[in-house]
Amino acid sequence: MSQTSPSCGHTINLDNLHFTPDELRSLNELVVTAVLEAPELSSFHTLVTGIKNDKRIGIIPGTFGLVGKAAQACNPTAQCYEDQAIEKTWSPKYLEVIIDMCVDELADTLMKLAVKCGVEVYDLTKTEIFTFIQNILAKDIAKMVFRLVWFGDTAARALPLGNLTVGTDPAFFNVINGFWQQFAAIYALNPLQLNAMPGNVGINYAQQGILATPLLTYNAVNALIDNAISELAAQPDRILLVTRSVFDRLRRQLQALGTAFQDYRLMINGLEFATWDGIRIVSLPLWDQIIRAYENNGVRWNDPHRVVYTTVSNLNIGMACTSLFDNINSFYDPRSRFNRIEAVDAFDAKIIDDRLLMVGR
Repeated sequence: MSQTSPSCGHTINLDNLHFTPDELRSLNELVVTAVLEAPELSSFHTLVTGIKNDKRIGIIPGTFGLVGKAAQACNPTAQCYEDQAIEKTWSPKYLEVIIDMCVDELADTLMKLAVKCGVEVYDLTKTEIFTFIQNILAKDIAKMVFRLVWFGDTAARALPLGNLTVGTDPAFFNVINGFWQQFAAIYALNPLQLNAMPGNVGINYAQQGILATPLLTYNAVNALIDNAISELAAQPDRILLVTRSVFDRLRRQLQALGTAFQDYRLMINGLEFATWDGIRIVSLPLWDQIIRAYENNGVRWNDPHRVVYTTVSNLNIGMACTSLFDNINSFYDPRSRFNRIEAVDAFDAKIIDDRLLMVGR
């Protein structure tokens, strides 16, 4: 009797297909559905390598504040100035992706045409099956890194105790504290760094869409930029990151005004770039997808319209080596006859200068 993979069901489940072996002779003949892919992290993050242990980051203001008083006569008294440093700590955590397969999993499927002969029949690592799986997995791992860097929450819990959609396993989110959690701690101390975005308070999906009109969204984004401190406005690498819902409403308002985005570019994976008020603006549809899928109580989404105004150098991703999950290993164990795909790496996310931040949600 055939068995599935060592601990799960079929990795590639073709049970709903009714082709004959002659009709479907290769996995590459399957139509793979379109998916959103993760954007290139270096496009709007700063990547820091060699973070293998908890490593402290020393941060000191570039100013003493007010200096200079009226000159004194002879034997003047020194004035007291202090530049107080603070520290943050990198805490990279290891994540793993492991898939095990046994040839028995293929016995009653169309994939059995891909297996080798003789004793190699048990080794799937050199077949198109593993190549097919690895091609899909590489995209999913990139999305995993993006998900945790932004939506990671070490206290993540499903509704009603937390914000995760019912049925979501918190283990997919609770490894590190991502940027949204770090931002929340920052604007909890300084509420002026948080601006409300129209539509988020809607009591259901429909209201969240209707209340976020293009004009109100346009005004909210401009107000958020205007409310930032002057130091942020002066940074050469400042950037606006927005949900697709915000980007599309800005586009509609510009169309209503008879104009369009400056320097607009449509990149791969649906990523859109433009210039807004002299600032590079990036639409991140993967934010929308994650919010709708995993921060959804069945009636409304958790702040579906979001904006982050900061700098590229302020959004740091620390990694143990010089890249993240570049190597996906596959190997065959002749003793157990199991085939394994495995990827392991460590990373963390860290905002450095809390002042150089405005959040709209």
